[in-house]
Amino acid sequence: MRTGLTSIPYGSTYSLNTHPEENWDHDLTLMAHAGMNLIRMGDVGLWERVEASEGEIKLDLIERFYKKAHEHGLHILLGTGSCSPPLWLAHQYPETRILSSRGERYPLGTSYHWACLHHPGYLASCERYITALAQMAITQPNHYGWQISNEIGFPFNPTREREEIDLYCYCDHSKQNFASWLQQKYGTVEALTEAWTWATTNFVYTRWEDAFPPEALPHSWSSMTRWIDWRLFWQDAFAEHAGWQHQLIRKFDQHHPTSVNTFNFKGYDRFGTYTGLDQWKIASQVDHIGYDLYPGSGNKRATRPEHNSIFLDHGRSVAQYAGSDYWLPEIESGPIGGWLLGPDHHTQAKDIYHLCFESLGHNVKLLVFMPWKEWDFMALHWGALVDLESNPTPRYQAATEIGQYLAANADFLKEAQVPKGEIAILESKSNAIFLRGVGGEEELFEAQRGAYRAFWDSGYNVDFITPEQLQHEGINDYHVICLPLLGILSEETALALQDYVLAGGVLVGFSRTGTLDERGWVHRSLPMHTLGEIFGLDHIDPATLNGQSIVFADQQYLGWMNRDLLKPKEGTEILGRFSDGHPAITMAKHGKGLGIYIATQADIGALQEGAALLPALVETLTTTKGFIKQVHVDYPGRTWRAIDPHLLDTDERTEILIVSYLEGSQEIKVQLNEAERRVEKIYRGVNDKSDLKYRQTESTIEFELEIGAESVECIQIRWLDT
Repeated sequence: MRTGLTSIPYGSTYSLNTHPEENWDHDLTLMAHAGMNLIRMGDVGLWERVEASEGEIKLDLIERFYKKAHEHGLHILLGTGSCSPPLWLAHQYPETRILSSRGERYPLGTSYHWACLHHPGYLASCERYITALAQMAITQPNHYGWQISNEIGFPFNPTREREEIDLYCYCDHSKQNFASWLQQKYGTVEALTEAWTWATTNFVYTRWEDAFPPEALPHSWSSMTRWIDWRLFWQDAFAEHAGWQHQLIRKFDQHHPTSVNTFNFKGYDRFGTYTGLDQWKIASQVDHIGYDLYPGSGNKRATRPEHNSIFLDHGRSVAQYAGSDYWLPEIESGPIGGWLLGPDHHTQAKDIYHLCFESLGHNVKLLVFMPWKEWDFMALHWGALVDLESNPTPRYQAATEIGQYLAANADFLKEAQVPKGEIAILESKSNAIFLRGVGGEEELFEAQRGAYRAFWDSGYNVDFITPEQLQHEGINDYHVICLPLLGILSEETALALQDYVLAGGVLVGFSRTGTLDERGWVHRSLPMHTLGEIFGLDHIDPATLNGQSIVFADQQYLGWMNRDLLKPKEGTEILGRFSDGHPAITMAKHGKGLGIYIATQADIGALQEGAALLPALVETLTTTKGFIKQVHVDYPGRTWRAIDPHLLDTDERTEILIVSYLEGSQEIKVQLNEAERRVEKIYRGVNDKSDLKYRQTESTIEFELEIGAESVECIQIRWLDT
């Protein structure tokens, strides 16, 4: 791709709707002074401004902004704006508005993504607008690339004052596309009838158009398979919609990258079940995947210390899977969340440092703040780097110092990569859809968090993977694959996991792992045959916990939520027992590989005081298996990963980015495992460098330093030429 930038794209979001033209020079001067080289614009609201009447597209405002930005050395990341069509579209095609399962159209004037992506009128209008944008953009010397839509998917805000967001879209166009999707999946209506079997309403389908989408969740006694199909259909639909816009742009612009910005773990929809979001599929349709980072919204880090890392690791894993760069098109830039009584979090200069260096440490290759300046008509707190009069804030000064670091290390940061994680968490969209349908989404979220945090706190780096990746080369590089609350598991996936264990890997499963097949149907015997071989279990009987605790390694731990009664196979080792004597943790050996089963929800329990069974098991595995951590930080009184190291690596140079969340300064010891290269020199400092003393053995490099309170430190290692 041709971008015109020689360093990491770095900038801010700027709205032509809200910032008058007479302010452009002042704002762009400040951006350039901060070391920024990119402006993101057009994500929402610009289509209305450019095409206020149908077919009358006026691009002069955008062209003037391109020209003015070019004068300041700034490039443009242009949004297609497809998520936010003009008002005339709703008047011209009233049925364009997405339709809920309750038969209600989405209210206009609230959120974006109100138009149905299957409506012919919307698609034709969208194509006309994007075509005009593309034909204009390719003539601009400072055009950088494209953002398709904005946080693609259904609106994630509750509508009409309900506590729960509605299910969309049930219009005739969507139903027709769903019927086509089903026909492609099942082939015959007889196969569909069998798959959608449900005892209380066991319909027989004789025509594809009779296969209507579910209007109630499975916990209301609706077909589980139909519910899973309906949400998988929408995840495919939004991914294909992104691909459609990508291909439309490629008709006119073959040289500038496309991207989609998205998210994960959002409060209303943790895994994209309602919004129709599958980041893995979307990433395969565009050049780069982007995530929007707002830890201050809801003050997430106050209750979830691992939030930034788990969020960034998920996006990094998706980008790594797609073979693309990882972008952050929206980074929280100031106090955010809440209306008159907000904000949720008072974002300060130290937060800007934390967010940017955490992001760089997770392999992010584009950093854009959102927004540059707040909007005075909006009582909702949303940042920013400058105040409403465009006066710089301390956050702007922090952004400027980060800009200096990016410029000084441009070549290295573009080339450097984050090493693959040592641990993998297996996630399944079908599993997430199932659990949302039966009211278990928060439990799945906590299970993923607990599994992640148990390994992350111990100093390991964690990747997320999908069942499809189990077939890929390199899967055996992981020390451990973990299966948090993975209720749905196909035989194909189980066989791939068995191959991983037979090749020497360690598989960790928890209570209720693999209870259901890919349709959401219960396996006829538990464990399913292949899982029984992996975990060395003849039989599993789901039971209740009833206050049972667990003894493991001579320590007592609380069980969590439920338990399974296990009948181990001969030769399976029992590592821990419930207080009534039943096996609680079993281990089956397969050469160097291990299948470890924990008969309670220790993944969720890892977040609970007194239930830290999984962290204890991680520590045991570390000792017995000799797992190697890439980089480890230690200091007196360490209780969790409050000082978070990240590794960026090239052949000639390695950078360790260390982010401290401790409220006081701290002397720390750092150990880097390195057996191949020899050190030439080590420096410390973000922008002002100084020499750092170190010790190198055959396999490690060690050094000590004092890190300031809630600060960032950069350790630069130069390697001898070998």
